[in-house]
Amino acid sequence: MLDRCLTDVTLSKEEYRRLAPELQARLFDLEQMLLEARIPTIFVFEGWAGTAKARAIATLTRRLDPRGFRVHSITPPRTYEQQYPWLYRFWLKIPSYGQMSFFDRSWYRELLAAYTANGDRDQWRTRCEDAVIFERQLADDGALILKFWLHITRKQQARRFAKLLADPIQAWRVTPEDRWQNRHYKKVYRAVEEMLSRTDTSFAPWHIVPAADKYYARLSILQIIVSALESRLGVTATDRGASIDDSGLALRRYNLAIRAPTSDASMIRPAPLPVAYTAVANHAAELTPVVAHSAAPLLREAGPLQRVDLSLRLDDDEYHRDLKRLQAKLYLLGLQVYHQKRPVVFVFEGWDAAGKGGAIQRLTAELDPRAYTVHAIAAPAGDDKARHYLYRFWRRLPPRGQFAIFDRSWYGRILVERVEGFARPDEWRRAYAEINQFERQLVDFGAIIAKFWLHISPEEQLRRFEERQNVPYKAWKLTDEDWRNREKWPAYLEAANEMLLRTSTPVAPWTIVEAEDKKYARIKVLRTAVDLLESELGTVKLE
Repeated sequence: MLDRCLTDVTLSKEEYRRLAPELQARLFDLEQMLLEARIPTIFVFEGWAGTAKARAIATLTRRLDPRGFRVHSITPPRTYEQQYPWLYRFWLKIPSYGQMSFFDRSWYRELLAAYTANGDRDQWRTRCEDAVIFERQLADDGALILKFWLHITRKQQARRFAKLLADPIQAWRVTPEDRWQNRHYKKVYRAVEEMLSRTDTSFAPWHIVPAADKYYARLSILQIIVSALESRLGVTATDRGASIDDSGLALRRYNLAIRAPTSDASMIRPAPLPVAYTAVANHAAELTPVVAHSAAPLLREAGPLQRVDLSLRLDDDEYHRDLKRLQAKLYLLGLQVYHQKRPVVFVFEGWDAAGKGGAIQRLTAELDPRAYTVHAIAAPAGDDKARHYLYRFWRRLPPRGQFAIFDRSWYGRILVERVEGFARPDEWRRAYAEINQFERQLVDFGAIIAKFWLHISPEEQLRRFEERQNVPYKAWKLTDEDWRNREKWPAYLEAANEMLLRTSTPVAPWTIVEAEDKKYARIKVLRTAVDLLESELGTVKLE
């Protein structure tokens, strides 16, 4: 890929000054259209040391409204960032709908560093796949992603370093890492070749830009970005002559396109431009096929929830005896979680009034309160609503050595959002694969995951609703929404059955909890949690 990139092309300063202002003006207009159309855009800038990536970004942002973009300069992960999965810090930086994010280095910095350090190649390939999954999830959510590799030869890099080092004011720009890269250019070159081939996709393409001449490189990047944005928004030559206030036609075309039934209708890749070579390898796309499901109802026969035995009960004596023993064990296991630096994620889903809160209360009763956080998940709001639905869960992940307990979770996408119509069919259908990928990434990082579905009958739910209605200190728990959801029991049952079948994986299986009897449910949750932690951390003994 890199050997097909011409590195000796040039552009005169006069030609650049003649062409660049018009492209920058068009980019400003497109920024306003992106905001109105709520399209998040991500521009990734990678390349050899000495290619002035920051200057290229400055060329793009100079005339933009600063409220509409963020520039992220990526350094090696800090100590606290190493307490989370490697993509965590990049999920926190994804743009909100309608905003632009420019990455001066990115997640690919870590991939290159891992490759050149001669680490585990299988782990490195898994991380390449993680990067593709990350980009695919953002693209499926409507993001436009363009990635640039600024390319120069070893000799050109050496000349740039020599020029910078000769200037006392600029010499600091050449770091020991930069010098190492020039000395080991061939090794890094091989790493870049493999990285680009594994991560170039139609939804997040790499553009290899000759960067020996700064004017040529900057104009190339401007042309590629403007062309891609205009293609995505449906802007034509006629539209370019209109003011931003008259650009509603292009926006209407875009809004029609994103509602088209074909899932890739809005993922338009711009045609290659003569000013830069665009990589075409799609190896990485094969790594993460999107799971497509039929729109027809799937569960004609009884699902896993219809086969649950809701007659299971526990007497008071056995309940209190097991409760104390299991909570004591969980306390000791919590210490092991801290010492072994393993993050733990407990997910609670189930019917309204199934007893999720009571189970969580018994689970956390004897844990060190500094060691866990309980997240009560409601409808997204604020920053959570303005980004990909997984964003709010990535930012709530536990660091190493701590617990995160989710009272409802990312499964809302394929439960309430599916049934209530808050997510389009194409959105909730692809969420099964996205969730499985998300949980696999957590497990690869070392997380321990337990997922509980608390199951009750509709008759028991009605009894509990009526009890809440008549008990003053419980009445607040019952809302009009609970009654509305109850009317859709068959639809929720179908969604829950499909969820259990498609997201119970070897690394993150579901535990169905028979919750008709609250005491039985609480003990089953505790026992499952203790058994899982003991299998992962080692058995603990009570004194």
